[in-house]
Amino acid sequence: MTAELDPDARRMARFFQVFESLPRGGPGDPESTRRALAMMADLPAQPRVLDLGCGPGAGSSNLANLTGGRVTALDLHTPFVVQQASAARAAGLSHRLDPVCADMRAAPLAAGVFDLVWSEGALYSIGFHNGLELCARHVKPGGYVAASEVVWTVGAPPDEVRRWWHAEYPDIAPIAEKAAAVTGAGLEVLGHFTLPREAWWERLYGPIRARLDGLRKAWADDEAGLAVIAEFDTEIEMFERWGHTYGYEFFVARRPLG
Repeated sequence: MTAELDPDARRMARFFQVFESLPRGGPGDPESTRRALAMMADLPAQPRVLDLGCGPGAGSSNLANLTGGRVTALDLHTPFVVQQASAARAAGLSHRLDPVCADMRAAPLAAGVFDLVWSEGALYSIGFHNGLELCARHVKPGGYVAASEVVWTVGAPPDEVRRWWHAEYPDIAPIAEKAAAVTGAGLEVLGHFTLPREAWWERLYGPIRARLDGLRKAWADDEAGLAVIAEFDTEIEMFERWGHTYGYEFFVARRPLG
């Protein structure tokens, strides 16, 4: 007999199920990817790239295609890594993608070997500063780090959205504070920009809404599933109402040579 998952584990399993068929695990778009890569003036022609917390979709194979390099796609959730590997096979890039299922804090990777460490919306899971230190550890001296993180885009966010974010992710902070965290991890900030609203609506929330519509009936008698659906509904509603007060900031930095 299979052991029944405890309520928290069941809820987390349902959360991941929502994402397993989606093209992305967070806000982002191809234009922003190219914009970030354009800041890396002397990235090698065939770089070694670490996609840290790669998530679902085809992001890792897209990085392999855009950089011309070899990408290590690392995530803790096995189906996401499998999805990245499948996308690479479909694109004829399997020879340039190394799938790794592991906790980013205990990744079986050597330090200082990557020309680029890339992490879109994933470092929050271990704390942005901790994640940046991890990136700095894995990238070569002179190599690049690109990471996106949620930020306040206004000076005084309304109480409602501030309380909601405090419950969801209390480490949300103004752009300047997050930029300071990058330098605090020993990296030089080369530039940063806020992801456009389309990177949320078209690439993330549109697919999530379509996915939820297909799950409402399937999970009609599933308490954990319905709770996850309600959380996503609230998240999307908050962005509809208050998305002008927060966003994702994409930071591009470099590890000093010295």
